[in-house]
Amino acid sequence: MDKKGKYQLMLILGLILGVMIVAAGCSSSGDQSSQAKNASDSEAQQEDISNNAIFDLYNQIDLNDEKADIEKSLGATGNTSAEGSYVYLDQDTGYAVNVFFDDKDLVTLKLLVPTTGARELIELSNASVTKEQAVKITQGMTRNNVKKALNGVGVEMLRMVIPNGADKEAYALAWINNDGSILVVTFDADTDTVLAAEFKDSLL
Repeated sequence: MDKKGKYQLMLILGLILGVMIVAAGCSSSGDQSSQAKNASDSEAQQEDISNNAIFDLYNQIDLNDEKADIEKSLGATGNTSAEGSYVYLDQDTGYAVNVFFDDKDLVTLKLLVPTTGARELIELSNASVTKEQAVKITQGMTRNNVKKALNGVGVEMLRMVIPNGADKEAYALAWINNDGSILVVTFDADTDTVLAAEFKDSLL
């Protein structure tokens, strides 16, 4: 596998590991509200999502931020994880951010992690995506074309500095179905074009 393939795989696996708890928080009952979302509706919802309170902590932490500055701003230190990252919890929302730092203590990756169930994320995404749609999401597609091709809203849950990518960044959007299945699409942050896409029937 070449370097590009490795970082694409790492990005998808990182997000999938982080959202395993999303599936665990899913309810097996209840109907989804209307799925027929046109492209303009989806774009408007995408803009609204970032202002939701569950993203407050995620939005406060940016790539290349210094660890000391983050902890000074938050007034708290993160809990270390087995992977060597630091987990910062928003007590008000129950959502945490898993943050990886480099050897200079600069942020290289941040991942939104629900810790008390993820019904809010499922409702915000309001997705109805299938394997058949997923295979049509190919490398190089623009973000606008991806949004037009899918029902619901892609929720940003991960952003990272691409390893050996000359300070290039990537981010991942997740379309989460009510049953816990999920489509993860990773994008080049400079061009807003697809790097990879992965559909999972279940994360359990």
